[in-house]
Amino acid sequence: MNSLKHLADYGQSIWLDYLRRQLVVGGELDRLIEEDGLRGMTSNPKIFEKAIGGSHDYDVDIRALALQGNSVSEVYESLSVEDVQSAADKFRPLYEESNGDHGFVSLEVNPHLARDTEGTIKEAKHLWNALNRPNVFIKVPTTVEGLPAIRRLIAQGVNVNVTLLFGLPRYRKVAEAYIAGLEDRAGDGAPLDRTRSVASFFLSRIDVLVDPMLEKIMKGDDADADLAKELHGEVALSSAKVAYQIYREIFSSERFQKLAALGAQEQRLLWASTSTKNPEYSDIKYIEPLIGEKTINTTPPETLNAYRDHGDPKSRLEEDVEKARETLDRLPDLEIDIDEVTQQLVEEGIEKFNKPFDKLMDTLEKEMAAAKTERVDPQTLDLGEHHDDFERRLTALGEDDFSRRLWNKDATLWASDEKTQKQIEGSLGWLHVAEKMESQIDVLEGFVSEVRGAGFQRVVHMGMGGSSLAPLMFSRTFEVGENGLPLTVLDTTDPKTIGKIEESLDLEQTLFIIASKSGSTAESLAFGEYFYDKVKENKGDRAGENFVAITDPESPLVTLAQKRGFRRCFLNYRDIGGRYSALSWFGLLPAGLMGLDVSELLIRALRMSHACNSCIPAKENPGIALGAALGELARDKRDKVTFIASPAISTFGLWLEQLIAESTGKEETGILPVAGERVEDSSHYGDDRVFVYLRLEGEIDNEQERAVAALKEADHPVVTIRLNDRLDVGQEFFRWEIATATAGAVIGINPFDQPNVQESKDNTDELLKEYAEKSELPTEEALVEEGMIQVFSESEGESASDVLLAFLENAHPRDYIALLAYLPEDDAVDRALDEIRIGLRDHLHLASTLGYGPRYLHSTGQLHKGGPNIGLYVQITTQTEADRSIPNRPYTFGVFRQCQAEGDLRSLRKHGRRVIRIHLRDLEVGLAELKMTLTSLLQAQPALASN
Repeated sequence: MNSLKHLADYGQSIWLDYLRRQLVVGGELDRLIEEDGLRGMTSNPKIFEKAIGGSHDYDVDIRALALQGNSVSEVYESLSVEDVQSAADKFRPLYEESNGDHGFVSLEVNPHLARDTEGTIKEAKHLWNALNRPNVFIKVPTTVEGLPAIRRLIAQGVNVNVTLLFGLPRYRKVAEAYIAGLEDRAGDGAPLDRTRSVASFFLSRIDVLVDPMLEKIMKGDDADADLAKELHGEVALSSAKVAYQIYREIFSSERFQKLAALGAQEQRLLWASTSTKNPEYSDIKYIEPLIGEKTINTTPPETLNAYRDHGDPKSRLEEDVEKARETLDRLPDLEIDIDEVTQQLVEEGIEKFNKPFDKLMDTLEKEMAAAKTERVDPQTLDLGEHHDDFERRLTALGEDDFSRRLWNKDATLWASDEKTQKQIEGSLGWLHVAEKMESQIDVLEGFVSEVRGAGFQRVVHMGMGGSSLAPLMFSRTFEVGENGLPLTVLDTTDPKTIGKIEESLDLEQTLFIIASKSGSTAESLAFGEYFYDKVKENKGDRAGENFVAITDPESPLVTLAQKRGFRRCFLNYRDIGGRYSALSWFGLLPAGLMGLDVSELLIRALRMSHACNSCIPAKENPGIALGAALGELARDKRDKVTFIASPAISTFGLWLEQLIAESTGKEETGILPVAGERVEDSSHYGDDRVFVYLRLEGEIDNEQERAVAALKEADHPVVTIRLNDRLDVGQEFFRWEIATATAGAVIGINPFDQPNVQESKDNTDELLKEYAEKSELPTEEALVEEGMIQVFSESEGESASDVLLAFLENAHPRDYIALLAYLPEDDAVDRALDEIRIGLRDHLHLASTLGYGPRYLHSTGQLHKGGPNIGLYVQITTQTEADRSIPNRPYTFGVFRQCQAEGDLRSLRKHGRRVIRIHLRDLEVGLAELKMTLTSLLQAQPALASN
């Protein structure tokens, strides 16, 4: 049963809050009408701007209109009118069959006219005449100035969609304006039967504003707290249910019945803003309870897909009406004035409409300027001899309807068994998280202001893997914004590093973020315990004011945050895996606190979302095309994706490492990301490489340019992606998420699980448990001790050089070598390890990677154990310096790190991986000795280079 289609059985029409050209011309709108029973659409400048800025839908028309000398506003009108006309024509048969009850498409007047009655009327009439379709609505906001415009437009036979409706008193005025307009029209002797109007009641935004007020009250332990808990999440639905009773009262009145006798139709209630913003709520919260006769629900694509998947259509709108009235009546008991709330929402709504409209005009102006010159595609794929295979793969993905099925969360793209499909379906929330986070910008900005107002001077973000890599990239890529705070990311259990961070802080003026999706990540909780204890020494029970949590609903971290009185607990969305969470609270909260333009980051991401949308064919879809290329190249043994990035954005590679390695490295296959490698002469690279050049315009490295050109000349596959500025990382997050999901389908794995990551964690837990019982850890005898180096290996040899030689002789063509460093991360160590890494690469002619532990355990660690057995792993450990105890734990950070290294070593050995451990009894001297030993060994053994 298609739940969407059955909504009509209960008198409700389902509309789509989304309109762009490719949706109409590509055939998807036809399918939605036929298969889902779609009965209408709404458009808005925000969607239009993303489609123009992120796709090629409008390139031809923009170029033609620009060359004709049209202004920006004229181009906008031409494009938007054509889109609405085309969509209205698709709905026209439904409109005629239903005698004008269904099949409408809406277009709004310039939102800057919200306070201008005459301007609104003039533009609405102009658009009505330009559209020249009976089944369209002109959107008019429900401001004081909008009410007389609604009346006069209805009197003149213009169909009106009344928007920005939040409050019940204003709804009565809207209905009055509609009826008065009909009376004026009847007085002029004009027909009433084809004049239509809907009143769009915006819902989720009410809860977004009221719920935080209730949550503050809920922190108490009195009767008000109990009442706040009872009303939490109920205000919007209660408003809608009471509004429907007002609707029934008004349109059954004697006054309206006189008009009905002349053919007048009721002004239907339309439920708008129906996507769920709060991750604790059902994704169909604003559909299921509001099904009723002669109502409309307009939803974004995600909510539409969710209801199709698990909706249960029944008539519920008139259930619990008295409870709804009571909910609204009890708000004053908590000093919440719902009329003030709704008026605030109207004022904010006007600005929320103005900003995207202005952004649209700006984007159009840039597109028009670009249209007059040759367009440079921001993504080019130079695949050489692999091009034909890539084209065949793209064709196959198109025939398989991959794009639409991806956006519909069709798990059969990756798995055939029901259990895995269920897991995948619960992991695709990243497809729409940018839209959800856009609605949280006000919350984020308000919190940033609160933090600054409280006197904080620094932020320390504490997490691992997906909860820390995006913040780490932000901290290393961007300068602190004008109103931002310096950000430090802690994602290592190295006690020396933790000590350095602590010594650099004024603890009382530092805000600490504990980030963990599960709420039980051992490292994140250990960091939190350590710094909470330090802050508590100075602030006592008020220490919680310095702490924030980011986690999933109902996780143990939520309970901890409540118990300790954290300043805030930001709940993320359950259906987003850690490595896909950059555009959620995990990435954007620290970015906002740094003072970055989070709104612009999301705008860039949403442009890419629109460029990769379900209605975009695979061959025109940048994310799918990139994923198809990477997947097909991996199938052709080009499975080492080497990133060359402009220096300013080089840290983006750390985020890509986890996304690609942890997503694809399983079932004895995978794609190895190689990040942070200096690009060299093409002769250093084997035929297992594909190169991705992330080219930051305005910050071009000429040496990189020459090297990339040489790689192309040597017939290496090269993908070039152009970023206009650093904020374009927002679009790259989304491009690469789509690409990784696509590549996973191409190589035949589930890119949304990480089955081998838990192994190392379990080994670590066993070792920590053993330490807690015995106060010591098991020891392994070194095979060789030489200077400050100890070598632990299953190979044989009497010297470090002998053992290393025996280990390296296990290398085969197309292998890779990985340095796994449980060392403090600083410039000196970086330089030493990089020199070792490059030396191994050049002599072995193998790809080489470098990962710091325990960070890599949460990223490339999955590929090491679950991917193909083509890696040689060199684990490097050192003595613990300045160890630090972890409060409420029977072990120190030094012991914790030692157990993590040993746990991973055991896991690698269990999977039959080629691994050697080198322990440095003195970090500086030991690194120098290791480098010298390897250099001498490689120079003396030229035969190794033949690999």
